[in-house]
Amino acid sequence: MTTQSNNDLSQAVTDAMTSDDIESMVNLFAPDGDWIIMATGETFRGHDQIRELATRSVAARDHTAGLGIKPTNVFTNAEGTKLCWEYVHTGVVTDKWPSSSSHKPSSGTKFDLPIILMCDIREGKLVEIREYFDMLTITEPGVPHRLLIPRSAASRNHSSYPLSPTQRWRSLSTWMVGLIA
Repeated sequence: MTTQSNNDLSQAVTDAMTSDDIESMVNLFAPDGDWIIMATGETFRGHDQIRELATRSVAARDHTAGLGIKPTNVFTNAEGTKLCWEYVHTGVVTDKWPSSSSHKPSSGTKFDLPIILMCDIREGKLVEIREYFDMLTITEPGVPHRLLIPRSAASRNHSSYPLSPTQRWRSLSTWMVGLIA
């Protein structure tokens, strides 16, 4: 895939994702493509199931007053076989939020969710998207969740410091960039 093709596909994904254009997003996939939600383990295979996922996702939230899907980092590898599409999704939960969990967010809850899509590309089509996000950000909005790590490996006093959500996200993002390289 050429650099121009990479840019075209990146822009097409951006256009479809930021406008809720379900059919355009579905058409970017190979017919046997997969969209995998890593936080839940769900796999949506083929155009019909990916369309179902997209329709369900659009119905589950409102984008009012400047809310929506805002890309922060979008890039491909030199071979054109990988696309990383990082964004922050802000919205308001609707009563159509899909969940089999008892931890379903309440209708009207505002969310601010960083997400990374790792995409595999073949012949100019998406063959797989792996979607990564922190499920607790959705199920427990506003609750600080911190990863505690030792201040120093040499220190044995068990003191620790929390990583902020931004630091935790940057750490994950840096690790995922290494997967593309």
